[in-house]
Amino acid sequence: MRVVVNFLDALRKVRLKLSTEKLVPSSKTPNNLAAPKLNKGVKATGNERKCINESTIRIDHTEEVPKNITAGSDMLWHNIKRVLLMCGGQKQPGGSEDAKRMKDSSGLVDVLEAQRFVSQVFSAMQVPKQAASEMADALIAADYMGQRSMGIHRLPSIAADLLNCTVAGNATPGVVSEKKAIALVDGHNAPGPVVANFCMDLALQKAREVGIGWVSARSSNCIGFASWYACQALEQRMIGLCMTNGAPTLVPAGGIEPILGENPIACAASGVHEKFLADFGMSACSVDELELSYCNGWSNEVPKLVAFDRNGKETTSTEEALRAQRIRAFQPEHKGFGMAAAVDILCGVMTGARYANQIQRRGVYSTENAPANLGQVYVAIDPMRFCPSFEDRLADFHRLLRLAMPSKVGKPAMVPGDKELQHMKMVDEQGGLTMTPCTLSVLEELATQLDIEPLKMTAN
Repeated sequence: MRVVVNFLDALRKVRLKLSTEKLVPSSKTPNNLAAPKLNKGVKATGNERKCINESTIRIDHTEEVPKNITAGSDMLWHNIKRVLLMCGGQKQPGGSEDAKRMKDSSGLVDVLEAQRFVSQVFSAMQVPKQAASEMADALIAADYMGQRSMGIHRLPSIAADLLNCTVAGNATPGVVSEKKAIALVDGHNAPGPVVANFCMDLALQKAREVGIGWVSARSSNCIGFASWYACQALEQRMIGLCMTNGAPTLVPAGGIEPILGENPIACAASGVHEKFLADFGMSACSVDELELSYCNGWSNEVPKLVAFDRNGKETTSTEEALRAQRIRAFQPEHKGFGMAAAVDILCGVMTGARYANQIQRRGVYSTENAPANLGQVYVAIDPMRFCPSFEDRLADFHRLLRLAMPSKVGKPAMVPGDKELQHMKMVDEQGGLTMTPCTLSVLEELATQLDIEPLKMTAN
């Protein structure tokens, strides 16, 4: 638990420092960044019209990426799109001069240095400094805690949504209605981490006052690593819950068309010495993990009975699985699919947000500009209101789990949450986050095109 709390404190200090430093002015877009055109039939809102006037980049999956990219107005976009196409299975990774150059450039980056850089990237895209830092926190936390598929790897996709104005970078969430223990929040299409932090803070405030806080959100966006928000309750010695719906990738048992998202749930609880953390999506294999693995050339195959291709047939090809975006639920399928449906009822149906296949693909998978309107639930519980001896009982609970869990020679048994703590300690001991070559290539271009201080590498 102490590692998590120290991490939270460190990020706050970085955020405070960034708020006093001069970043790339958010009121001015770099000259070589263009801005999106709205798709036909999509009505421009005030925020979208502003984006149209200030830039001209849009996602175009039909255009082939040039082999030899020269400096110019599209240099950043071509580089991002190249990575996105690789992640989407539309281009074979590895085997090129680019791949060799990226491999040679891999290395370690200090956690707080990575947070500084990503914050400035978002700030340069006209996201307010506070929101930019919160968005960076969510990505860095995922990398720090070992969930790399939800970390900086997602930066190109988020950038695509910001540049296409499908996410309102300068929007702020607001309370629609509330009672002592509950509240409904409208995210106003703000970045997912901004909505999530607003909701979790409100839930914690209510839990301090009445013992429990349940905050639901609509008109939100992808929040990324759900554990990050659940863990924020640990600092106040509370139990945190977070769940969200998402774009459909999950097919029902016996079906072939995706209808539900992976719809993850995260739960965090702690005592004086023990920490429990469970975070799981409902798919047999996360699409984000497939993207990370494929674009870095780590794996070209998925296990059997995990994914379908575009024709609805079983496939073990990572490329085909990424193109089709049709993933089975975890086994037994009807249970996994049922859990995803339950989350969608709480997050989508009950909040007034979109649900099931009403939710469209975003970022790298769609040129559609309409808001995602995701739904989420954030819960904070003060366990002492229910059982004053909760922390002692949690310690005993962990003891029983460790006795029952299998352990390796010379290593203690692992309980939910140990893996994340071990990864955080490993990062601290090795002196930074291990950046994938693909990610470093994108970050290098971002630094150049947005005119921000490049990412500083640490010695291996």
